[in-house]
Amino acid sequence: MASLSFDTHFKDLFENTSDLIHFLTIEGNIELVNPAWLTTLNYQFYEVVGRSIYDFIHAPCMEEYKLIRNTVITTKESAEFVTTFMTKNEQEVIVEGQLGCSYTKDRPVYTRGVFKNITAKKIAEKKIEESEKRLKTFFRSGPDAVIVINEHQLILEWNPKAEIIFGYTANEVIGKPLSETIIPHQYREAHKKGMSHFLKTGEGPVLNKTIEITALHKKGHEFYVNLSISNVKVEGEWLFIAFLSDITERKKTEEALIRKEAELLKVKLLEEKKDEFISIASHELKTPLTTIKAYAQLALTFCTDKYPEPVQQYLSKVDEYASKLNFLINELLDVSRIHAGKLRLTQTEVEIDSFLPELLNSMQQITSNHTLTLEKNEAARVTIDTVRLEQVITNLISNAAKYSPGKEKIVVNSVKKDSTIVISFKDFGIGIPNDKISKIFDRFYRVDELSKDYSGLGIGLFISSEIIKQHGGKIWAESIEGKGSTFYFSLPVIN
Repeated sequence: MASLSFDTHFKDLFENTSDLIHFLTIEGNIELVNPAWLTTLNYQFYEVVGRSIYDFIHAPCMEEYKLIRNTVITTKESAEFVTTFMTKNEQEVIVEGQLGCSYTKDRPVYTRGVFKNITAKKIAEKKIEESEKRLKTFFRSGPDAVIVINEHQLILEWNPKAEIIFGYTANEVIGKPLSETIIPHQYREAHKKGMSHFLKTGEGPVLNKTIEITALHKKGHEFYVNLSISNVKVEGEWLFIAFLSDITERKKTEEALIRKEAELLKVKLLEEKKDEFISIASHELKTPLTTIKAYAQLALTFCTDKYPEPVQQYLSKVDEYASKLNFLINELLDVSRIHAGKLRLTQTEVEIDSFLPELLNSMQQITSNHTLTLEKNEAARVTIDTVRLEQVITNLISNAAKYSPGKEKIVVNSVKKDSTIVISFKDFGIGIPNDKISKIFDRFYRVDELSKDYSGLGIGLFISSEIIKQHGGKIWAESIEGKGSTFYFSLPVIN
């Protein structure tokens, strides 16, 4: 290679430029590189001089670099291109520049390359490209409709989801005013005024907020959407980006829930009114009923030997039915107390194996048509309200007797199971339909098939269930139609 001579200016430029400069032999070996070249690729001069330039070219770019260099040498024309060098620690450096060849009497002497480091620029461009790609992917595949309009209200962008939600294709709406497409007629004037106000003042009450509003479908029907609008200024013009999602199904669900809540509230209010009426009526009836019963008993005392037998029987019936009515009124009062959460228990520790036989003996006196048979009576100590538990047992035995007419016995068992005592009452009567058995403990429920033949309000089992629950126990029933039913309740035992 011919010796190079630089005057002061060219030497300063070579040593201080930020461009990467190299001189190569025709064979492609490095003769000279400038400081920027060494610094950028992290080498010392002695590490590169004499080596092939291809030792420093990124492998995927090598064939292209060879082809361009050979073309430059052959055609005597410089070439501009982009390639990639590799640093000493294997980092890529992207460069763009020019490769030329020097000749002496048409004989190629050396090639020179002058390149700018554009790595940072390329990385930035790649990031922008990736961001744009992600944005386009989101725009085309996002879950929401995305609509872009300019400050003249003309539609600039309309993504595929917008086509699905509103029924218009992009070709049908791009370039048209938004107010002529999806904005319902009643909102169009407000939309125009809002846009005008924003352009004058920079204030937009719906910007950067999510609101619910109706939109207009291509077919002409309105439906609910979630709407969020952002704004950005590009090259001096405002752009508005709207994100919309169809919330028709959600609104239907919300409306259904509101209707259901309203119905439940109505039922609750009716129940409260009914309970209030029952409570007031029961209390009002109780006083005159007590008086009637007292007078009937007093009359019976006076007429024992003075009046004919029929008169005494009539007075006895008055007393009997007054007692039955008093029982029903007490049950209604219990229902009212339970619903108001005012049913209180007075608890006492008792031996259930002593309590149960005594109670059954008392019940036997008033249950003349059935024999109460206590088969098993296992020992257990429980905490109970004796009056309320007696009410439960009386109710279950009365029911068993009522629904097993013509049968001889009701079988009672008291069996300890784990940490509970389970007491059961088995009759051999008409039974309960299988599809009704889960409802018999509901308030005022009566089996339709039986209600016409057997009297009652359908509250005895409900009261019994609530009493057992307040004792920390459970109550249930098993039944076979035509063969009878067995009612059970459990109570926690004291260890």
